[in-house]
Amino acid sequence: MDLWELVEADWMLQDHIGDTPDSYARATARALADARALADRLPGVGLARERAELARLADLKPPVDRNGQRGLYLAARWAKRRIALANPLLSHPPRVGQASLSVSPVPLLFVKRVPTSYSHLVMQYFGWRARPGGGLYLLGEPGWSTRTRDLLRGTLSGGSVLAPCLSWDARRVVFSYSHCAEADPWFHIYEVGIDGSGLRQLTSGPYEDLMPAYLPDGGIVFSSTRRRGYARCFGAQFGDRWHVYTLHRMDADGANLRTLSFHETNEWFPSVLHDGSVLYARWDYVDRHAVLHQNLWRTNPDGTNPATVYGNQTESPHCLFEARPIPGSRKIIATASAHHSITAGSIVLVDPDVDYDGPAPIERFTPEVCFPEAEGWPQSYYATPWPLSEDYCLASYSPRPLIPEPNPNEPAALGLYLLDRWGNRELLYRDPAIGSTSPLPVAPRPVPPVLPSALPRDAGDTGAFLLLDVYQGLPGIARGSVKALRVLQILPKGTPVGDVPAIGLAGQEPGRMVLGTVAVEPDGSAHFAAPARKPLLFQAIEDRGMAIQTMRSITYLQPGERVSCVGCHERRNTAPINTSPLAARRSPFPIAPGPDGCAPFSYPRLVQPVLDRYCISCHQGDKPAGGLCLTGTVEGQWTRSYLALTGGNPFWQDGTTPDNAAKALVPRFGGWNSVHSTPIGGLYGSRGSRLMRLLLDRHQGVELDAQSIERLAIWIDANALFYGTFDPSEQARQLRGELIAAPSLQ
Repeated sequence: MDLWELVEADWMLQDHIGDTPDSYARATARALADARALADRLPGVGLARERAELARLADLKPPVDRNGQRGLYLAARWAKRRIALANPLLSHPPRVGQASLSVSPVPLLFVKRVPTSYSHLVMQYFGWRARPGGGLYLLGEPGWSTRTRDLLRGTLSGGSVLAPCLSWDARRVVFSYSHCAEADPWFHIYEVGIDGSGLRQLTSGPYEDLMPAYLPDGGIVFSSTRRRGYARCFGAQFGDRWHVYTLHRMDADGANLRTLSFHETNEWFPSVLHDGSVLYARWDYVDRHAVLHQNLWRTNPDGTNPATVYGNQTESPHCLFEARPIPGSRKIIATASAHHSITAGSIVLVDPDVDYDGPAPIERFTPEVCFPEAEGWPQSYYATPWPLSEDYCLASYSPRPLIPEPNPNEPAALGLYLLDRWGNRELLYRDPAIGSTSPLPVAPRPVPPVLPSALPRDAGDTGAFLLLDVYQGLPGIARGSVKALRVLQILPKGTPVGDVPAIGLAGQEPGRMVLGTVAVEPDGSAHFAAPARKPLLFQAIEDRGMAIQTMRSITYLQPGERVSCVGCHERRNTAPINTSPLAARRSPFPIAPGPDGCAPFSYPRLVQPVLDRYCISCHQGDKPAGGLCLTGTVEGQWTRSYLALTGGNPFWQDGTTPDNAAKALVPRFGGWNSVHSTPIGGLYGSRGSRLMRLLLDRHQGVELDAQSIERLAIWIDANALFYGTFDPSEQARQLRGELIAAPSLQ
């Protein structure tokens, strides 16, 4: 089929021609109305001929015969298309001396690509899951011709191209490529000139290097598995291939490659905001739902100050991927995507100035497509949006249903389109044999400002945090209640299959170490040193060591970084109060280590000594009091006391609810069905624990010492873990009560 046949077939599908006897008449009237509205939105564009044509068509007497109706409909649609493609955002500005009405279409760089072999948000980006076919192409006259040029000239063939990015001057292209070969199954980063010259490979090795983007300083930011670690929620076909990709950067020639982000789960699609910082999507599920939270973050190009932009407590859409800043706007365009499918769905605009969570900042650019999985499974879908303005964008589109995990989506589903916020969609290119994605106008873009790094050289392995006021974000908590911050380090998954081996009863759980505590001043401030390059989590604790608030995310420091925050879950769009906090008047405190059994975490060393001292006199033997045996006797991979206190059943999926939390001795807030971002009213954690209430009320006249209370609070607030390592041999040692070293993968 040539372009015109493809275009007309696409119109027929869009307008549901043939569904009803009057389908041509309705579609013609709508096309004429939409065309007039489009013309009115393009002031200064010479559309006299098109306007005259619209007037002529509107004056025609509606044909009676089917062929006449079809002819009138197609004439209206062609007039509308000419108006749509006259949009100056699709053309180069006229050269000096050129007639003002002369247009020169901006060529498009795009990818031909077969979708992944497994539809899942993580596995779709493994090189060993990629299917061969396609390449990197230039479309010289988008919407007017199907003539394309293979930018790689056949030098990379038989593999899969992913996520190209143009340099600011539009002279170079950086992209990911997998050979789709057993000997080299990973994605690597390549660069080539826009004329096809100078192809070079920038990364290599047994890592997935993905989604590169040019930085204003000439470097390249990308996602990579070089951080190492495995996903917590699925099994691996190959245990020697890292699952978790986070932000990295390198120089333009591939030198000085280093990790920017020390998050322990995946990060996607870095792009550069207008202020020079890096926008990206993060999968954030520390002690909460594994599916609902893949939304937008930002960081400086040196990896300092990672912060949420939008959606870290928002349940729908499940994922915001392929996010990019909109020219001339503070808004962001993104694909509202599913967790259990490929990156595709509905296109949205996000306005972080409105709010940083909830539905208010979201505008549905393609409202006819639901948010996949969160609202159902759509019968058509969009992907790879490129913003031209708040009103217009390029994107890939499929008129076929989005297929969820595990089956692959259709190889030729996607074509390239021009869209607008009023529901108009015009086909620019389609290859009936293979999908076409990632349309990028080949035109220079303004270079955002360079954000120079303030990190000191040779800074060592620490940084510092300054918390201005912990009570900002803790409504209802009386000042003076928070006595300290507990600092925990989250550990990357060290084994390749989800929940194998388990480290506790909350499925898909992160490992952790409790590094210790730092004091909070009377005004709510805290200033403390912390290890760099480690994912850290904080808890605000009261005088007995029980958590008032738990962070459901992580942060980290670069070596020598000094970062401050307003409060504890404070509103992100508020400025800090103008004050001089007490903690800022002195040097940062070191973290005071916790009791034995904290680093690495060990139930037999942290909790069992308390039970041995205070509880087993009654809770042992064949008929323990209350039916609870609290001895350290080994039962499979756990101990009798651990099974008794936790109930012995995995508390994930539907295991974390207000009802079972109220009934349990140890209420947990982990597991993938835990949707709340913070403990609610003391319902979860040690403050909601029936066990803690019994002991604080001097159960059977027993009065625990302060450190024993703290030990139990640490255990419960750390989601009732048992082990502090994913290594089976080290777990066996911990089960025997032995002290082990911290896991090597941190």
